Amino acid sequence: MATTTQQLLRDKAWARWTALVLLASAMFFGYIFMDVLSPLQEYLQSEKGWGPMAYGRFAGSETFLNVFVFFLIFAGIILDKMGVRFTAILSGSVMLIGGAINFYALTDAFANSSLSRAMEDFVNLPDTWWNITPFFKGMPASAKLSAIGFMIFGCGVEMAGITVSRGIVKWFEGKEMALAMGIEMAIARVGVAVVFLGSPAIAAFHNNISVSRPLGVAVLLLCIGLICFISYSFMDRKLEKEMGTNGEVKDDPFKISDLKYIFSSKVFWIVALLCVLYYSAIFPFQKYANNMLQCNLGITAEQAGQVFFVFPLGAAA
Repeated sequence: MATTTQQLLRDKAWARWTALVLLASAMFFGYIFMDVLSPLQEYLQSEKGWGPMAYGRFAGSETFLNVFVFFLIFAGIILDKMGVRFTAILSGSVMLIGGAINFYALTDAFANSSLSRAMEDFVNLPDTWWNITPFFKGMPASAKLSAIGFMIFGCGVEMAGITVSRGIVKWFEGKEMALAMGIEMAIARVGVAVVFLGSPAIAAFHNNISVSRPLGVAVLLLCIGLICFISYSFMDRKLEKEMGTNGEVKDDPFKISDLKYIFSSKVFWIVALLCVLYYSAIFPFQKYANNMLQCNLGITAEQAGQVFFVFPLGAAA
């Protein structure tokens, strides 16, 4: 007797592309927040007293826990054990919490609070070669709390990055997988372009400078990103019911012995080195490009943003 193969939700073009839109939108909003302060270095110095060193420590704090506490490795383990739905909502929540802390650190409410005075005495390590933390003696309280929030946000956004990739594989396996991944990354790069245009304009709205204003907008976008992840989870749950699985499909349990297969792979180390070289050039450049253009060309933050925004658009294309 002939058997017919049941069509799954991911076999319908509208469904899998809707899932991609939800996942890519969340990353779009995450990348907006990641660089929302990058075009505002001049305003951070004049309004909040952040010198270049304080700004640099803040900018580097996003990856601190992921690198030195190995959080991104733990995020991969969580994803393997708990699945895409749980990890997506968790990463969106962590991004929102970190973003909210970062926003509060730059508000007048924090500047006039007892917490601000307490932060003055928080982690006053000397500025020397062995101090790899984002904190040093004399760093403004707002920069310290912003760095804490950005560290937490960084855990969420990097966790979201690997979760979104995993979700795309799940929905586009045997379909347009490479195209879907390219579109998702392009949308994320467009987020960087948008923030370099929009952040300085929002900060200087009606000639009333406020560095917390664009952060507030970005936090609202992170809320929408979390809603996108939650909406995706409903589609994902329906897909797995159609696949006949009881609960979300998870990978084999993680074992410490599995690390030997990863770290003994020459291909892994070549790809990892390529990523390190690429990101060590691109991300620091994005953090300082706007101010560099201002200083060298004698233009405003808004004009510098209009120049730089073509760079991530080229990457997206």
